[in-house]
Amino acid sequence: MFPKFTIIVPTHNRQSRVTSLLWSISAIAPEHLAKIVVVDDSDKRTDLPVGTNLNVEHIKIPSRVLITRAKNLGWKMASTEFVYFIDDDNIVCNETFTPLLREMLHRPKIGALVPGVLYRRSPNLVWVYATPLSKDRWKHNLIGRNQPRNKHFEGKLIRTDALPNASLVRRKALEEVGGFNETLAVNSSAELAIRLQKAGWSTYSCTSAFIYHDVDPPGRVGWWATHGIADPERVYYEVKDWFTLMKLIHSEERFFKLKAAIQSARFVLPNSLAYFLRGGPRRWKLLARLTDGLIKALVEDEHNRTLS
Repeated sequence: MFPKFTIIVPTHNRQSRVTSLLWSISAIAPEHLAKIVVVDDSDKRTDLPVGTNLNVEHIKIPSRVLITRAKNLGWKMASTEFVYFIDDDNIVCNETFTPLLREMLHRPKIGALVPGVLYRRSPNLVWVYATPLSKDRWKHNLIGRNQPRNKHFEGKLIRTDALPNASLVRRKALEEVGGFNETLAVNSSAELAIRLQKAGWSTYSCTSAFIYHDVDPPGRVGWWATHGIADPERVYYEVKDWFTLMKLIHSEERFFKLKAAIQSARFVLPNSLAYFLRGGPRRWKLLARLTDGLIKALVEDEHNRTLS
């Protein structure tokens, strides 16, 4: 018998996406779901039309708090043993919940699990199976990324050093490490995974479970930068968060800023191209916010918790 769990959904200006997610949960009707907490810091706060079989608590934040703060607000409103974080641009299926809950119950040292992620619009194409850090710890290896589904990687537990998109987390583990680090305003899942590991918890991808990411599949120029194109403020924090995470990981490394600037070119340059080509009237604002985040990250003196 599975214990109850709570779903936390942070959302900003994507009512149609979060509504689609809620309808997909409604169609599954997980019997062990206690409630769904939607933490909504959208510019215009409107009610969410959802199925009557869902217990949805819609928290409307008067001003933007960004993803990490929204997640912390959400899980602290849950009283269940497990908390399932799901980004609003996802669709669940019959394999989204039960495999993760089963693994958590059988393996008490696991602190967090993520499902395998597939593209909703190309369901045989992998968004990612797992995201372990590379040997040099300057990037995450995206296992299976943009490749056809591969049985070799499915039905397994694969170590992961980030919890992107969706994750089932043990509440006890969250409480022990103090939740998400709000210094990383948007992308804090990798930092949480590493702190969980340092506290003695394991973090894995469970590829018996799946969720569908409702984003552009590869093919069109700039497909990888859809989120940023729609939200210039997010662009600023995504760049800044990457530098903050890298400084936490490489806190004792000489010439950190120079090395980080070089390593960041892997995403700064292609994202800049995508913003220019697909940003339309926002292109200059997008490029300006990316530049602002890059400059801020390089010049400011961080005083964050270290992972050394």
